[in-house]
Amino acid sequence: MKKICILHANCQGEPMEELLLLSEEFSAEYEIHRFTNYTRESVPAKLIAECDLFLYQPLIGKSWRELVSETIISKLKDGARSVAFPSMLFLHYWPLWSKASGFDYRDTFLDSLLEKELSESQVLHLFMKTRLTNIYDLKEIMDKSINSERTKEARTPVKYVDWILENYRHKPLFNTINHPRTELLTISANTILEELGMNRLNEDALQKFPPPFADFEQPIHPQVAEFLGLEFGGPQHRYHVYGAELNFEEYVMRYIKCRRNNIDDFITFLMAAARMEKN
Repeated sequence: MKKICILHANCQGEPMEELLLLSEEFSAEYEIHRFTNYTRESVPAKLIAECDLFLYQPLIGKSWRELVSETIISKLKDGARSVAFPSMLFLHYWPLWSKASGFDYRDTFLDSLLEKELSESQVLHLFMKTRLTNIYDLKEIMDKSINSERTKEARTPVKYVDWILENYRHKPLFNTINHPRTELLTISANTILEELGMNRLNEDALQKFPPPFADFEQPIHPQVAEFLGLEFGGPQHRYHVYGAELNFEEYVMRYIKCRRNNIDDFITFLMAAARMEKN
């Protein structure tokens, strides 16, 4: 009978599970039970008591109540292992990302323009042409993001921040702020395997691993790409957007039309627009 592994994570948990199961050693030893933390999915007490390996993205703070990571760890049986891995988030490509609820992939500046009495074409023109650095301190936003990641990194054995800083200009490392691509997730998976005394993932198996979060590559403002000195992300760079291949300006126009039509479900709107294009 296999040992019980509880995997407690956000949306990054699903590809993490798939990566770990690429390891013959891990898959032969453990049966994974995955729980989504941000939806506050309950973890059964009986399963916690039987758990042999607890893999988790650290949750701290009283608001998480019984889902606080240290609370779950305190309930594990003697001899059970626990290994933390980070909930990665990266704002460099999208420094104007907004936490405001009610609409996916919000942009602070674009939302501010949509609140004004402007036509769609005026909003688009101002958003594309206004010098972002005249309004926002992009470096300060990015520095705060990295400092936050270093705090997360310190809570886990996974060391990834320096690797991001060394590579993010040369190739896209994230599809959205919290959807890392395979290479970053592999760093976490390999660290977990090493902590368990297992071999790192086989490169041949990784070559066949389907890209995670592939439905949506969030377009990057060309001014941000220029500011960062990216080797990608120019005005004509095309991104996979729920079935359509769009450059940044085309994506922004869909954002504007969706908001101006008082549609809250941006993802469904993008999917429908892509289907209409194909018909």
